[in-house]
Amino acid sequence: MKNETCTKLLKSLLKPGYTAASYAIRINNEIVAADSVGVIDQIDNKPVTNECTYNVCSISKMFCAMAVMQLVEKGKMNLEDKVYTLLPEFWMPDERYKDITVRMCLDHSSGLPGTQWKHFSLTEVGKVDYYKEVLHYFSKSYLKDDPGAYSVYCNDGFTLAEMVVAKVSGMKYEDYIMEN
Repeated sequence: MKNETCTKLLKSLLKPGYTAASYAIRINNEIVAADSVGVIDQIDNKPVTNECTYNVCSISKMFCAMAVMQLVEKGKMNLEDKVYTLLPEFWMPDERYKDITVRMCLDHSSGLPGTQWKHFSLTEVGKVDYYKEVLHYFSKSYLKDDPGAYSVYCNDGFTLAEMVVAKVSGMKYEDYIMEN
C-alpha cells in the first residue's frame, strides 16, 4: 500500500475547511504507510508533519477501559472494587466518594462533580502533574449525587481509572498502555 493511495483516500474523507489529519498503518510492528495533510498553524499556514502530535481526547477512553479489563482478567482487581481502596491518595470531603467503584469510573456514574479543566489539554508533558491536580481538586469537591445514581459524562472518572491502572500494575499509566 503506497502513501499516495492512503493520502488520497484520507483527503476524500475530509470535509472542506479541515485543519489537519494524520494516519499511520502498522503491520507486524512496522509502519508501512504514514502521512499528514493540512496545516498545524493556520495563521502562518505552517503544514502539519508526521512529527506533529494531537490531543486524542475521548478516543483514549477505550485504551483506559482495555487496560482496566486486562487487569481484571489477570485477577489483579475487580470492576466492583472501591476506588479509594485501590488508590488511597484519592480523598473527598464528601464521604459518599468511598462508594465509587472502578466500574462507575468507566460508565460515568461515579457522581463526581465534573471535569477539572485546569491543564486538561497538555501540550508539554512533565511541567504539570495533572493527576496531582485532579486529586487536589477532588479534595475540595463534593459529589453531584450518590455514586451509581445516574450517568453523566465525566472525564475525571477515567482519570481516576488511569491512576488505578498505574497503582495496580505498578507502572506509569503511559508505560502500561505502550507495553500492553
